[in-house]
Amino acid sequence: MNNFTVSKRNLISRILTYTGLFFATLSMQFNAFANDVAGKTILAKGQVLAIDEDSKKTRQLKRRSEIFSVDNISTGNKSKAQFSMSDGGLITLKENTEILISNYQFNPDAGEASATLEVVSGGLRSISGLIKKSGGDYQVKTPVGSIGIRGTHFAVEVVGDDVFFAVYSGNIDVQLNDQSTLSLGGAEDFNFAAVNAEGEITRMTQAPANISLGYSAASDNEDEANSEEGNAEGDALAQESSTSPLNSVETELDAVADNSVYTESEWQGMTGTAIEELLAQRTGTLDYSDVIQSSVVSSVGQVSDFAISMTIDFDNASVPGGTLSFSDSEGEWFAAYSGLINMDQLDLGINFASHGNNRADGIIFASFANGLDEIIGGFNLHEINNPPVNAGGSFKIQP
Repeated sequence: MNNFTVSKRNLISRILTYTGLFFATLSMQFNAFANDVAGKTILAKGQVLAIDEDSKKTRQLKRRSEIFSVDNISTGNKSKAQFSMSDGGLITLKENTEILISNYQFNPDAGEASATLEVVSGGLRSISGLIKKSGGDYQVKTPVGSIGIRGTHFAVEVVGDDVFFAVYSGNIDVQLNDQSTLSLGGAEDFNFAAVNAEGEITRMTQAPANISLGYSAASDNEDEANSEEGNAEGDALAQESSTSPLNSVETELDAVADNSVYTESEWQGMTGTAIEELLAQRTGTLDYSDVIQSSVVSSVGQVSDFAISMTIDFDNASVPGGTLSFSDSEGEWFAAYSGLINMDQLDLGINFASHGNNRADGIIFASFANGLDEIIGGFNLHEINNPPVNAGGSFKIQP
């Protein structure tokens, strides 16, 4: 065998090797793109499912579950969900809702900022995030047309052949199927409208009753299942963070989020003035920052200087902003959050969190108490790259 034959074989071998590496890399890049994380679940009650449109695999979503740019998400009867999106936006789904996330990209370094959602059935309520604020394209498709977002807080609901629209802050432009445009919001004459299958528009001065969040509570069996799921999740976290004093607190916080916090408000709604009436009577914004009661623990030692503030916008049924902070031996914990008013409950999502110089993440939940005079709730935070470093607690605040 001459040297030329050997060299030729070596060359062919190298070509095949490099070709294999190229396609393997291309495949990994494709899979990474196909599975871009669009957001995470911060609330899942009852049956909340996600179907990957490519693989057709179905996942049961629970708190902290990721959702992706190829997901079809649905909620069952007496179910609801809320998601914190990758750009800091919030999306809340009513029961019996189906949406398709066709695209949700937010990567400022790469110049990517776009989102396309489709409401197939049911109701969606959203506070848009940095995609819109950075000038990106944010569209929501409906059976009667596509919504271009010029604002921050809006709702869509599909009821039979009719689609209802509501704008609580900012503006939207609905490009209807007949190519006409319906504009709603603060810069327009109307904030609410309904469009039927023939494209006929009914403008309204008040939100129709069916477009309110109005979620029903999950059944006892579903609550029990969620509680068991929460306990299992807490056990898994305890195994991961065996040195943390929060091991015995995680499950307790889950139980508070699912039961105790909400029970007090639901009880007052049955025994006193209905929470719906109290919310309807209240206008303007109100800052809750006076801490009446708090209990906070950290995995790295004693906690001090706890503070929390929350702004409630009763006109727009939202929580435009809030912060909480406290310190332990390794620095200051800080979290910024926002959300929506969902009757007595406040559906909240953390937009940014840190511990010292380290990025953090977590959950925060809250509810009105004593009418609208107080807010009670809890939180749990952890360092993203070092989950055993975590902290959590409960609070009660008033204006």
